[in-house]
Amino acid sequence: MQALAGTAVPVPRLLGREEGADVLGTPFVVMQRVPGRVPQENPLYHLEGWFHDLDSAAQRRHWFSGIDTLAAIARVDWQACGLSFLAPPPGVSVLEQQFQTWTHMLQWVEAGARPYPHLHTALAWLRHHAPPPGPVSLSWGDAKLGNCVFDAQGRVAAVLDWEQATLAHPVDDLAWWLMLDECLSDGYGVPRLSGLPTRQETVVQWEHASGLRADELPFYEVFAAWRMALIMARIGTLFTQRGWVDAQAQMDVRNGAATLLSRHAQRLGF
Repeated sequence: MQALAGTAVPVPRLLGREEGADVLGTPFVVMQRVPGRVPQENPLYHLEGWFHDLDSAAQRRHWFSGIDTLAAIARVDWQACGLSFLAPPPGVSVLEQQFQTWTHMLQWVEAGARPYPHLHTALAWLRHHAPPPGPVSLSWGDAKLGNCVFDAQGRVAAVLDWEQATLAHPVDDLAWWLMLDECLSDGYGVPRLSGLPTRQETVVQWEHASGLRADELPFYEVFAAWRMALIMARIGTLFTQRGWVDAQAQMDVRNGAATLLSRHAQRLGF
């Protein structure tokens, strides 16, 4: 967030950072409070809430402002901003670095839960079909409507939640954005808001705003669904262990992301 201050990416101003545990028991940051509204995910913005109640023109304006923000992130000169610490070791591609990071997470999640063979099968497919190295850009890591603060005009006033920031192919954030919206609608059997732009309109806007091509988007959409299914495996395990959901619900394998990943598997044969 400090590195992005002054760029075209709207981030809250960082007021202070405490790296010790003496004050709150854990490291923390203090940031500027940015006035605005955030689309909610519980309940789903496709079902109710202020974003749901906007007219179609306003919904499109909010959505495209988010896409323009993704494009701005993809255009960031990450080296000039001092973000080279995100780079993988020499000889390792940014995609391979992501594979390694998420493979470690899969092992950690399974150690605290149960085996997830469908995630291993999908990971093998992803590794086998990985595209050749391409352009590298800063990736927000959790690009979605629910991490955007919107002002009264429907423009992104701030983007939040940077703990998954990394270097990646420029379409990685676009794929995550599209996947999350599909996960929160079709993944749970909920009709998508009819006023929102289509996938094709979204891709066209991103390519126009970024000056980049989204040729590798289909691969990264599968990769995004796999990562979200892994995250939901962990969340489902925690919710079950804490008694927040019934064990019979099997939330770790029955969730919107797992549904999307299963559909990719059926379509692509893995």
